[in-house]
Amino acid sequence: MKSIILKTLILRNFKGIKDLRVDFNRVTDISGDNAVGKTTIFDAFTWLLFDKNSLDAKDFEIKTLDKNNNVIHGLEHEVSALLNIDGVEKKLSKIYKEKWTKKRGEAEKQLTGHTTDYYIDDVPVKKVEFQEAIGNIIDEKLFKLITNPLYFSTILNWKDRRNVLLSIIGDVDVMDVIKGNNTLKGFDTLLGGKTVDDLKKTLAARKRKINQDINSIPVRIDELDKSILNLDFEALESELKLKNEELKQVEDKLYDSTKLGDVVLEKQQKLFNLKSTLQKIENESKVQANRPRADLESLYTEKNYELKDISREKYTLETRKKDLEEKRIFLIESIDSLRNTWHEENLKTLTFNENEFICPTCKREFETDDIEAKKESMLEQFNINKSRILKELGDKGSIKKERLQKFEKELSECSIKLEEIKAKHKEVGKELNDLMAKILDFKPSIILGEEYKKVSCEIADLEVEINDNTSTKELISNLRREKNELVDAIDNIKAKLTYREKNKATLERIEELKDEERKLAETLAKVEKEEFQCETFIKAKVKLMEDSINERFKYVSFKLFNTLVNGAVEECCVATVNGVPFDSVNNAGKINAGIDIINTLCDHYDIECPVFVDNAESVNELLECKSQVIRLIVSKDKTLVIS
Repeated sequence: MKSIILKTLILRNFKGIKDLRVDFNRVTDISGDNAVGKTTIFDAFTWLLFDKNSLDAKDFEIKTLDKNNNVIHGLEHEVSALLNIDGVEKKLSKIYKEKWTKKRGEAEKQLTGHTTDYYIDDVPVKKVEFQEAIGNIIDEKLFKLITNPLYFSTILNWKDRRNVLLSIIGDVDVMDVIKGNNTLKGFDTLLGGKTVDDLKKTLAARKRKINQDINSIPVRIDELDKSILNLDFEALESELKLKNEELKQVEDKLYDSTKLGDVVLEKQQKLFNLKSTLQKIENESKVQANRPRADLESLYTEKNYELKDISREKYTLETRKKDLEEKRIFLIESIDSLRNTWHEENLKTLTFNENEFICPTCKREFETDDIEAKKESMLEQFNINKSRILKELGDKGSIKKERLQKFEKELSECSIKLEEIKAKHKEVGKELNDLMAKILDFKPSIILGEEYKKVSCEIADLEVEINDNTSTKELISNLRREKNELVDAIDNIKAKLTYREKNKATLERIEELKDEERKLAETLAKVEKEEFQCETFIKAKVKLMEDSINERFKYVSFKLFNTLVNGAVEECCVATVNGVPFDSVNNAGKINAGIDIINTLCDHYDIECPVFVDNAESVNELLECKSQVIRLIVSKDKTLVIS
């Protein structure tokens, strides 16, 4: 078994403790009044190892505060621990300090952050090396479980507690649960390699589907029953026979009348053809009469396209002219500016500074000959520079004048062409207006001719002849209407007669659904029996698991499942002491329950670690603990007392 013993813990400027060294025994009592630092010792140990306090909080204040609860700056906050790990001592240290930086332009240093230094056996190491060393000593989650008696039952999530307990006993064999229980006979075959949860889900899905099918059958039967049409099929057969006889009589009369109607139909067809010919003559005459107008409209369209092309060219020339004028003005202004600059440079003269003719070292004036020579040299250089500048200005002016002449020539050509285009635009516009006036004033002269008159006379004669045969037309129309009514009546009777076979098929389908409903009920009963076996198996397994777990504890017991009102089983994890739930047990009971849990976990994980018992004064008789125990006791002492 791995053994971790805390030998010494040193605190410097940690949560109000300025300087403290604690040497620990197998059982160490740390007593004192509230707020004198008992829990701080536990916090210091957990902060050293995992950057958290004893309540598993990462964000907590470790700095020392003044009487107004303001941070006292400039202090280093240090925690060191000497551990005995399987007989080998290892020292761990961590120092947290402020980082002060003086920024450019500021007189004083500013607090810009914090740094943490790490040491193993007084040798500086990186954070990752320090954390790796802690991980090799003990896992953080396991440390919390076996150092704080209240952590397992108050801080750890109930699902995590349950997983820890189940990991202690391992998996339960299915056959161990089934053995000796007749209700579960054949349950291993039913499982077929699945888990009980998967089997329950499968059965629940099957049960839902079966219930849905069963519930849908009465609705489907009701719909089928409503679709059955109760009719007197023998009476319908007799009526159909009578209607067929009536139809034959009407068809015979219609055949005789149709012979007379054929003559009328021939005349009606001839009348239709003559009216079509008349309409064709009218259309051709209208087209011929409107042809001059169409020619004018075509010419108007061509001229309109021409005017649009001229307008685009006119816009392009106007834009170009405006651009050339702006460039011309800019060049004129630029040439004037160069000319003024040239005159200013030409008027410049050389002015001598008398200080230039005094020795900078001895402050004596140069000799007269030297002064004259230097003045002559300066004047010569001045004139050379002046000539160069004037020439450069003149060359620039010449180039700009050439560009100006080019723009003025192009501007002149553009202006001439623009005037020509404007004139053409005006001319074409006038032509368009004249064409539109002619189109609007145009009035077609339609000439129909002799053929039109001849066809009109033939149409009039035929209409008179056709009107004389109106009675024959009416007779044929009445017979056809009577025939259509009889055909509709016969079709309606035939449609009703089809319900005889439909009703028979519907009744057969209703019987099939009733049979299906009986089979579904039998299948549902079988699924419910299998569900009952699942619940029985779970309850038996629960009992086996709870007994196996509770055998490993002396003081505390665990309830891992609740039985619901409907008989189903619900997972949970509740610690109890003498049947009382953990949350309702007094402090002494909770602490002793925690010690019992730690003892079992240490045996399971094969490790011992210091146990911090807070509020230890509430326990008259602390349960025997296999690990090192550090008891934090509330007393009236105003300073910490360590024994």
